[in-house]
Amino acid sequence: AGQSGGGEAGGGGAMSDEELIKDYSTLKVCGSEEVARDSLAVLKSALETGKLSFADKDLPEELLVRMLKAIGKFGTLKGLLPTRTSVLPVNEVNLNGNTILTPLAGMAEPLRSAKSTLARRAQTVQLIVQFIRVSTDAKIVRLEDCGLEGTTHDKDDPIEQEILRLVKKFGATKTAKYAREVWLAKNKFRGDFAKKMIEAAYWERARHPDKDNIPRLFLDLRQNRIQGAERILSELRDSKTAAGGPIGVASASDPQEVRDKALVEVDLSDQRDRSDSPVREQRRAPMAAQREDRQRLRPS
Repeated sequence: AGQSGGGEAGGGGAMSDEELIKDYSTLKVCGSEEVARDSLAVLKSALETGKLSFADKDLPEELLVRMLKAIGKFGTLKGLLPTRTSVLPVNEVNLNGNTILTPLAGMAEPLRSAKSTLARRAQTVQLIVQFIRVSTDAKIVRLEDCGLEGTTHDKDDPIEQEILRLVKKFGATKTAKYAREVWLAKNKFRGDFAKKMIEAAYWERARHPDKDNIPRLFLDLRQNRIQGAERILSELRDSKTAAGGPIGVASASDPQEVRDKALVEVDLSDQRDRSDSPVREQRRAPMAAQREDRQRLRPS
């Protein structure tokens, strides 16, 4: 029954864990039963806790994509995602410590293919943002230390435009969903993008139809590459914005009464001015070797 290619096993009954893992469509996504089993464990924990977490697993980008796709597949097979409007009962997604934008260093890419290279590199970020917005009910999104950074730093920047979607509403006005916390510390975003993100988050919320219950946002941008944090906040408050109006934003270091009145609270502390040493890439090689050793030692 497990090789049927999808759907409820055996004529309508709920599929067992083993049937889910051995399902043809699952294995096509995962590539192996081990990845399928690990993905199912993450999903089951998420269903119990409301938190979908890959935190600090330091997964290679390709493996993380496979596991996320597998979770979506399991959701469909288990009947958790039967329609376009269905979402997993998850209110927090945590991908801290996983590289979801692989650095260009060491990648041999001809200059003439720069645009296609950017589009290809952005695919994982696009998949993750779409998964969070469409397939979960996440109010808290954690993407700390994920190697994220802008590329062209304009309206066509595929990375920045995707990350901006995390602070915007999703869905029709009456049923729209809004993130309440977005954690992006220890990435490599710059000041101009931080300003765009705060503006976008503010105006999305300022236009909320229920003025007595406007969803607020906490935005963590610590330890990025943001220069002139105080100047950015001052400009936003003084109407020097693309939309032309003052932005109700508070710093995490402001007094509580100031933060309570702001629609957006942002932490811009501890900014970095130098690039990181390649610690993660240096440690990934031995970790990959350890995984290969475990696979060789695992009984067949």
